[in-house]
Amino acid sequence: MQRRQGRVNAGLLLLLYQISQVGLQNIPSVTLGVLVLNIFLYLNPVRPLPEVCISVNEGFHKKNWQRLLLSPVHHADDWHLYYNMISMLWKGIMLEKKLKSIWFAYIIAVFSVLIGVVYMVLEFMLVKILDDPSYEMNCAVGFSG
Repeated sequence: MQRRQGRVNAGLLLLLYQISQVGLQNIPSVTLGVLVLNIFLYLNPVRPLPEVCISVNEGFHKKNWQRLLLSPVHHADDWHLYYNMISMLWKGIMLEKKLKSIWFAYIIAVFSVLIGVVYMVLEFMLVKILDDPSYEMNCAVGFSG
């Protein structure tokens, strides 16, 4: 889950192009804030990906709950960022206009954390159902929720 250094970030460039095509003035404030935060943290991660990803082992057993906040805003590579943020851009434009900014920000905040919780519950269930403890170690990042 380590990013390759010294290469052109085609996904990031394409994302910036798509944002410019939409126009900053046409992107509602919360949606734009989420895009900027995710792009900024992709370029300047808080910690390396293995230290922010969420897993049953790290989140539940080691009680490292900050990963619930950090994992949604970190991405494995530029294409991962691109696909998640393009989805966020189009859904955000539609939903934020309908729900208004405050309610939309609340939904983004709550569901960003809940996605990590659901991920851990599903992985924990796989451990129990398949009797395979390796699922506790699977680690996830990204704003897919």
